Amino acid sequence: MHFIIHQRLRLRRLTVADATHLRAIDRRPLVDLARCFRFGLIAILFDIPLDLCLARNARRSRIVPEDALIDQHRLLERTSRSLAREGFGQVFVLDELTQNEVSFTIGRRINRLQR
Repeated sequence: MHFIIHQRLRLRRLTVADATHLRAIDRRPLVDLARCFRFGLIAILFDIPLDLCLARNARRSRIVPEDALIDQHRLLERTSRSLAREGFGQVFVLDELTQNEVSFTIGRRINRLQR
């Protein structure tokens, strides 16, 4: 994944890393890559209640161990507080209601100088 992200950033392409990465140490290599290529960082957090996560997990064909979900949910709170300090310019938090209603428009931002 890091190799592909490196190549896309080198080519100045929009790049999305779809990964859990709830620990800063796991995000650090991607943050460093983005900084190296002077890309801005945006995080999208899915803040779903633990009971809903457990219920959805029980219906999956590949069930994640319950203790792993509980650990991830605990780490989510710590993550949401640290992203700005790590260099993420924007953090979007989606809950169980907004996760299906959100859309993003990707395009170039034009910064104009005020005269």
